[in-house]
Amino acid sequence: MQYFGSILIYIYVFSFFGFSQDSKKITAKYFADFDLEISSPAFSKKKGFTKYQEMVSFLDTLKKNHPNKISVNFIGHSQNGLKIPMVFLGNTNSDFKVCFMGGLHGNEPASSEGMLFLINNLLKEDSLRYLVENLNIAIIPMANIDGYQNQNRYASNGEDLNRDQTKFSNPESIFIKKAINKFNPDLMVDFHEYKPYRVDFVNFGEYGTTSMFDCMFLYSGNLNTSKILKETIEGKYIPDVSDKLDYYGLTYHNYLSSKHKNNKVYFNLGSVSPRSSATSYALSNTISMLMEVRGVGLNRTSFKRRVFTTYLLANSFLKTSADNSPEIKSIIEKSSNFPKDIVIKYKKEKSIYKLNMIDVYSNKIIPVDIVMYNNLKCDTILKRKRPKYYIIESSLDFVTDKLDILGLNIDTLQYDELLSVESYKIVSEKKSPILFQGFYPNIVTTSIYLEEKLFKKGTFIIPMDQRRSNLAVETLEPEMLSGFLRFNVIQPNDISKIHRYLLNKEL
Repeated sequence: MQYFGSILIYIYVFSFFGFSQDSKKITAKYFADFDLEISSPAFSKKKGFTKYQEMVSFLDTLKKNHPNKISVNFIGHSQNGLKIPMVFLGNTNSDFKVCFMGGLHGNEPASSEGMLFLINNLLKEDSLRYLVENLNIAIIPMANIDGYQNQNRYASNGEDLNRDQTKFSNPESIFIKKAINKFNPDLMVDFHEYKPYRVDFVNFGEYGTTSMFDCMFLYSGNLNTSKILKETIEGKYIPDVSDKLDYYGLTYHNYLSSKHKNNKVYFNLGSVSPRSSATSYALSNTISMLMEVRGVGLNRTSFKRRVFTTYLLANSFLKTSADNSPEIKSIIEKSSNFPKDIVIKYKKEKSIYKLNMIDVYSNKIIPVDIVMYNNLKCDTILKRKRPKYYIIESSLDFVTDKLDILGLNIDTLQYDELLSVESYKIVSEKKSPILFQGFYPNIVTTSIYLEEKLFKKGTFIIPMDQRRSNLAVETLEPEMLSGFLRFNVIQPNDISKIHRYLLNKEL
C-alpha cells in the first residue's frame, strides 16, 4: 500500500512540474540547453521532430551537394512500407569499419537527430576530414521508421525491435541485421535515449527522484563474449569519451536499469542478453555498445543538449577508432581464439551501491542506497564443453534460417554419416507466467547424453570456429535466456533434433 501511495504522490508532483518532464528549475540547474547551431531538419522548425520525408530530403540534399562523399542504400522497409536508409561515407578501402544506428526505439528522437547532425558534419567540417579518410562508416539514422513517425517506442505491430535480436519476428529486425552483418563492422554502436523519471523511483528522496546522468554506457558482460572486447571498451573508448564529456560538463555512468518486484526496487548494471543489440553484436566478436542519452518523455526540453551529447559520443568513438585502428583490429582478431568451455548459467554479482540522483522536490543531488545486480561481474554456475559443430536435423530448416540472419555460415553433410554426438534430454520444463513480446517463454533444464546416430545427407552443421559462432551457443543451447527454445522459435520436443559434436574430426 505504501508503494502505491507513493505513486500517487509522484504523479501529483510531476503534474505540478509538467507530467513526465523536467521542471524548469531542474532544467536550468542540471540540463541547460547548449547555444549552438545544429543543421538537421528538427531545428528548422519550432516544434516536433524530424519526419521521415524530411530525413529523406535532408539526405538527398547532402548527396546532391557531396556526390563523391556519400551514398545511401535502402536496406529494406518498415511494416508500413517506408524504406529504411543506410548511409555510407568515409574511405571504402579502409580496413576499419564503424557502424552507428539511431531510432531503433521510435520515441528517442535525439538518437536519430544526432546521427543526421553527425552525417552533415562529417561531410562539411574540415576538422573531421581525417575521420572520413581513415574509417569506413555506415549509419542507419532511423531504424524504426513507423514508431518514429508516431514518436512511439514500438514497431507498428506493437513489438520492441530491441528485444527481437534472436527471434526475428519483425521484418525491420531482419533487414537491419542482414545489412549490418554484410557491412561487417569492427565497432557497432546503437544510440538510444532513456527515461529519467520512473515509477520505480517513487520511494527515493522526499517525493521521488530522477536520473542525473546525461548519458550512460551499456556494453556486455555476457560470459560467452570475449573478455578482451569488454576490456577494450573500458580501456580505450570510455576513457577517451569521458574526457570529452567532462570538458562540456556532461554527466555519465554505466547503464543502470531499474525493476520492481514485491514492492522492492533493484537495479541491473550492464547487459548479458543477446535479445538486444549490445550483446548480440558483442557475441559477433565486434566492439559493441549501446548508448543511452537522458531524454525519453522530455519532448524538446534540453533537445540541443541531448542531440549534441549523441553527436559528441559518436565523434569520440570515431576518433578512438581512427587513432587506434591497428591495435583494435588485432584485438578483434584475437577474440576469435575461443575458450574450451561455454557458459550456460551464471550468477550476477549483487551488492549495495550508492547512486546519486536528483530529488525532484528539493532539486538537490542526493545519494540513494540501491540493490545492484552487476551484469559486468558474473560467476559461472553451469558450463559445457564447446562443441566443434552443432548438428541440426534437416526438418528444422526454420532454425537455420534464423542462424543465417544472425550471420552464421551453415554447411550440410554431403553424405549419410554415423556420428557420435551429445544430445539433450529435458529434465524439467514449464512456461513462464510472464508474457513477453506476445508469447510465454519456455523454461527448461536439460542433461546431456552420448549417442551414436545416423545423420542423413543434407543435415545442417554449424562450424564453431567462425567469428559469430557464440551466437549459435546463445540461441541453440536449451537453457539460454534468449535462446530459440525459450523464445518459442522451437518447442521442447524439437530439442531432440539438435546435437553437439565434440570430436576433432572435420565434417
